[in-house]
Amino acid sequence: MLLIAMVGAGYFPELLRAQPVKGKIGYLHPVTINPNHITFSVLAGEWRRLGYVEGETVLTRSGEGDPQRLPELVRDLTGKGVGVLIAVGAQAVRAAASGASSTPIVAIDLETDPIQAGLIRSVARPGGNVTGLFLDTPVLAAKWIQLMREMVPALDRVAFAWQPSAGRSQLDVALRVAENLGVETTVLEFSVNDDFPSLLSAIAGPKRTGIIQLSGPGITPVAEKFVAAATQINLPTLSFLGEAARRGFLMSYGPNQRDYFPRAVQLADRILGGEKASELPVERPSKFEFIVNLRTARALNLVVPPTLLVGADEVIE
Repeated sequence: MLLIAMVGAGYFPELLRAQPVKGKIGYLHPVTINPNHITFSVLAGEWRRLGYVEGETVLTRSGEGDPQRLPELVRDLTGKGVGVLIAVGAQAVRAAASGASSTPIVAIDLETDPIQAGLIRSVARPGGNVTGLFLDTPVLAAKWIQLMREMVPALDRVAFAWQPSAGRSQLDVALRVAENLGVETTVLEFSVNDDFPSLLSAIAGPKRTGIIQLSGPGITPVAEKFVAAATQINLPTLSFLGEAARRGFLMSYGPNQRDYFPRAVQLADRILGGEKASELPVERPSKFEFIVNLRTARALNLVVPPTLLVGADEVIE
C-alpha cells in the first residue's frame, strides 16, 4: 500500500515511465542524425522519456544531404517493422508519403502547406496516414517582415533565402505576404554547401536589403558561416529558428523547438498505442520565441529599437 501511495504521489517517476513501449518508431532526416543536432536531441529526449531505446525501438536514418537516398531509407525502415515513421522536412515527408502508404507518418514539416500538397484533408482531421507538425506560414511571414522593417527602418527590400529542395510552398506564401505589405522582394536560392560570401555578394549594393532565411533542412550547422558572410557585407539577417540567432543571426522568430518538436514523438507514441493518424489533428505551435543578437547588431552598426528589446524572449549580449 505504501509503494502504491508513493507512486501515486509522484515518487519513483522512473517506474511511471518504464511502461512497455508498443512498437518501433522510425526516424528519417534528410541531412543528419548527429545526436548534437537540435532536432535529433530534442526528439531523443522525449522518446527516451517515454521508454524508447535507439537501435531497438527507435531506428534512425539520414539521407546525408542526398535526397535520392530517401525512398530507399523509407523502404529500409518499413521493412524493419516500424509502426510509425517520424519524417523531418519536406523532402523526407514526400518520400515517406509516397513510399510508406500503409505506415502512419508523423511529419515535422515547417515548409509545406499540407492541405495544398495533398498530405491531409484538414488540420482537425487529416483523413489519411499523415499527421504531425506544420506551420501557419502566412502569419509567420508577416511577422518576419514586420520585425525586419522595425529593426531596419531604411529597409529597401527583403531577400528570402530559400532552399529549392524544400519546395515552393513556404516561399510562395512569403512572397504573397510581402506583396500585400508593399515590400520589394528578391529570392536568394542556396544550399548548405554553397560558398556564402560569393552567393550573398549578388544582393549587396546600394539597396538596403534584409535577409529572411526560410525553413529548410540542415540550416543550423551552417548558420555561423552564413551569418558571417552576411555581416561582412552589412546584410541584416532573420531566421525562423532560435538556434540560428544563438549562432549569430541578428534575429529569429518562430516556434520554440524544445516545446514544439517533442509533440511529434507524443503523436507517434499515441499511434503505436492504437490511435489513428487520420484522426489525430495536426499540431500547430503554441509558443513562439523572439531572439535578438546584440553582438550582431553592433557589428552591423544597428541600434536596436527599445520596443524590440522589450518584446524579445531572449537578448544575446
